[in-house]
Amino acid sequence: MAGRLTVNLFIIFSIWICVGHAQELTIVTEDYPPLNFIKDGEITGSSVEVVREMLRRLKQPDNIVMLPWARGYKLLTTQPNVALFSTSRTEERETLFHWVGPLCTSQNGFYAKKSSAIRIRTLEDAKNVRSIATYKEDSREQQLKSWGFTNLDSSKSPVSNLKKLLSGRVDLWVSDSLGMPKVAEKVGIDPAELKLVLPLDEVSLYIAFSRETPEKIVKSWQAVLDDMKRDATFDLISKKWLPASSIPKVPSKNHLTQLRIFTEDSPPGNYLHNGELTGLSVEVIREILGRLNLPDDIQVVPWARGYHQLLNHPNVALFSTTRLPLREKRFKWVGPLYTQTWGFYAAKSSNLQIGSLEDAKKVARIGTYHADAKEQFLKQQGFTNLVSSNKNINNIRRIMEGKLDLWLSSDFNMPYLARQAGVSPSQLKLVHAFREVDNYIAFSIQTPDEVITLWQRILDDLKSDGTYASLRKKYN
Repeated sequence: MAGRLTVNLFIIFSIWICVGHAQELTIVTEDYPPLNFIKDGEITGSSVEVVREMLRRLKQPDNIVMLPWARGYKLLTTQPNVALFSTSRTEERETLFHWVGPLCTSQNGFYAKKSSAIRIRTLEDAKNVRSIATYKEDSREQQLKSWGFTNLDSSKSPVSNLKKLLSGRVDLWVSDSLGMPKVAEKVGIDPAELKLVLPLDEVSLYIAFSRETPEKIVKSWQAVLDDMKRDATFDLISKKWLPASSIPKVPSKNHLTQLRIFTEDSPPGNYLHNGELTGLSVEVIREILGRLNLPDDIQVVPWARGYHQLLNHPNVALFSTTRLPLREKRFKWVGPLYTQTWGFYAAKSSNLQIGSLEDAKKVARIGTYHADAKEQFLKQQGFTNLVSSNKNINNIRRIMEGKLDLWLSSDFNMPYLARQAGVSPSQLKLVHAFREVDNYIAFSIQTPDEVITLWQRILDDLKSDGTYASLRKKYN
């Protein structure tokens, strides 16, 4: 025991010396199979093998060390020239680090014992269970906290979390489709003894670099990883460890035909009517696709899922996306499609008086749409009273039921969403408008510039030949 402690102290001391002198990267991982783990005394796994090959090509020493996740994450957030893998790339973390990847994808969700009678269909249901086991400083724990969860039982070990679930100390365990089976095997149970009771989202895992890491280093790592994907080395390594569904696809050379286009159900720009996708933005995109002789294969998904695809995969387009300074360098842009004004809405009978954002911070509960630009903006402004929902129309119903004080929406969306919720727009009132924004088609940053230029030219043509004006008039 004393010998192990001495070795751990030596490793940590070496890390701090290396970080302090900033002479080379400190590369940290955690014990989380099949991505990174120890076997027969050696650090191995899919992500480890990929990173080792990158180090070989970069002619850098293989100095990967394994630490508990919370300790590695603290180094990443507080010290320069640190790389940590495999790290989930989330909206909350996006601006905290530099990113190289993706290395793989996985599906997050709430797990219960197979024999459990727990039934949850929504995040609100999950908030009402007794306790949920989470991994300390893990992206899922951070995400649940941002959604207002107060029933989390945090631990420094996934194994500890599963043991708490099996012993009945917690009701649910938050894990992912890649890690869960391996953790179950470590505990000595068949993964079939667990069941997924509510999926959360898909995540992509990357190598995260501390913000102070020079940009040229990050770019050189990304270039090497891209080369490994092009020459099939990445695919060969990944197939040894991962299911095909978790291995990121290599971008196709045929950028136009391979473009994946996502939207959400959010009228009047894009929405489902009698099972058919329609709306102002939808008709504009369809007109562009028609003029490019491309298939109309727009997919309707929840906003958070579409945004994740946009952030983590090449050749993806997502509309209608609000163009904000926070997002400017993350994506490429074609537009604008329309302009809208953001504001706080309340029930018509409400006596709330809101004259500023500071006033709004003082109310108890503001309903927001998860991962939406408006929600992101308020979080940046320091709001801590947001109640996030994956279905925007639920916010309207809760306003009318008195379960929320305000709802964050826009003049463009409010009337249509209210009607979808079975509420007359006249039953709601705007109590404070605070920002005017433009909505665009956002393209993943890996999309070639020639694609962006072509789409923008055709949209400009639609506006100059009167087609766009006719569509605007159609949707009033």
